Amino acid sequence: MTVTRAHVARPGRPQHPAGPPARASAPARHRAPTRWRAIVGAAAASALLCTLILSATIVAWRLSRPAPVIVCGTDPLQAAAVAGLADFAQWLHREDATGFVGEVGWPSGPDADSWNALADTWYRAADAIGLPVTAWAAGQWPANYRMAVYRTGGAGSTLDSAGGQAAVVEAHPSTARYPRGVALAGGSFGSADPGFSNLSPGRYGPDYSYENDAAYAYLAGRGVRLVRLAVSWERLQTRPFGPLADAEVDRVRTAVTRAAAAGLTVVLDLHGYGDYALGGPDGVRRVVLGGPELPADALADLWSRLAAATAGLPGLIGFGLLNEPSRLAAKGRDAALVWERAAQQSVDAIRRAGARQTLLVSGYAQMAPGDWGRMHPHAWVRDPLRRVAYEAHDYFDQDNSGRYRTAYADEMARFAATAPLCRRLVPLLRPPFTARRSA
Repeated sequence: MTVTRAHVARPGRPQHPAGPPARASAPARHRAPTRWRAIVGAAAASALLCTLILSATIVAWRLSRPAPVIVCGTDPLQAAAVAGLADFAQWLHREDATGFVGEVGWPSGPDADSWNALADTWYRAADAIGLPVTAWAAGQWPANYRMAVYRTGGAGSTLDSAGGQAAVVEAHPSTARYPRGVALAGGSFGSADPGFSNLSPGRYGPDYSYENDAAYAYLAGRGVRLVRLAVSWERLQTRPFGPLADAEVDRVRTAVTRAAAAGLTVVLDLHGYGDYALGGPDGVRRVVLGGPELPADALADLWSRLAAATAGLPGLIGFGLLNEPSRLAAKGRDAALVWERAAQQSVDAIRRAGARQTLLVSGYAQMAPGDWGRMHPHAWVRDPLRRVAYEAHDYFDQDNSGRYRTAYADEMARFAATAPLCRRLVPLLRPPFTARRSA
């Protein structure tokens, strides 16, 4: 027991005439040190327990997440493709965001072996990062189209033939971390024709179409698990802010339902560039998003209606807000700001409609993975569900157009031979959606 002034004997008085005082009867101030020691000890034990739990959690998290991977190209063009994906992943990590590659395409024909080897290296890098990918593209392509992963092989209208790119796509299938598949372009066919407009959108069947049951079964049999289904603004909504076209919505709903029945998941891709072909007595005018005839909230209005019209569809896991928003009512950084506002308004409208799908958001102008951050230094979309993925498109020719006007050797000559061939790739922490079917 600690000796205090109260316990010191005074002269002329016996010490403890009734024996030592009971410990319980000591004044409260004598018990304070003991109580504080108990409190401090309990706090220290609690802090130690929290530290141990946190340490165990960090160790478990590090053990459960995929480790960084080094991917090397064998020539400068391959190395540049890997570096582009590494830069995209770095932007996503810095912004605590996640990503998606909605299009990657390369040609068959001359130099096909070299292009396929490049694409295989690119896919190995995408695998290491954990990026969902839909390759460009499948559809009823003409015989001279060089980027058809899958096409119709005969006079019929059903996908039944694989192009030279299919072997690469199929060598990098879906996993539990990410889905893989192809873009289906048929719903956008004809929309680039000079006479196309909201008043002349083309005939379903001869001019554009969606896949049938046999086509979806064929794709599923080839290992495809995700399809990016192209749709046209002018066909879905025959005037801005107007009602949706019932017949076209029914076709889209049928296409999604058929894909789901075959075991596929679907991203609806609004396949446009930011303009709207407005027909009239003087011909076709293409009004641009952000301008007086097509304000930014026109896109939000479309998505509000389309999200409600597709509610409850099985297998529909994502909405691509706009394919490549490059034709806007401004240029440069001002155009990027126009797109940022339009994208946020569309996200807000979709969530108000009750839809919970992942929302795929392209960037303005340069969509290549290595160019992310040039026009959008930071991730800008605010989504209460945090189900947003920033979408890049990757082609390996000089202008990222997919036209492939020059030979492989000419494209490779653009890059210095001294560029590093290997890059360290860190996996994404939050994949936007998994290969499992969900809404």
